[in-house]
Amino acid sequence: MKRLWTVLVLLLLLLAGCSSSSDESGAMDGEALYKKSCLACHGEDLKGTSGPAVLNMKNKYSEEEVLNIINNGVRMMPGKLLSEEEAQIVTEWLMEK
Repeated sequence: MKRLWTVLVLLLLLLAGCSSSSDESGAMDGEALYKKSCLACHGEDLKGTSGPAVLNMKNKYSEEEVLNIINNGVRMMPGKLLSEEEAQIVTEWLMEK
């Protein structure tokens, strides 16, 4: 009986470890995605470098327009740098800045 409890506890610990590690590696927030794909052109402070500033986007564009720009690009900015899901996450993050 003691051996059965030990096996069950070890199994639960193993399953808990597997589920938490996959969540951490798979999920990215808007800021992390921005830093990965947008920071080089739009700057760490969102004030722009080789690309334009992306501060106060909600005052300039609708969420749909920002998502369209990220997905399809505009002028010198290429589209499709992010998956559709990632683009949605970055759009929502930018709309808060």
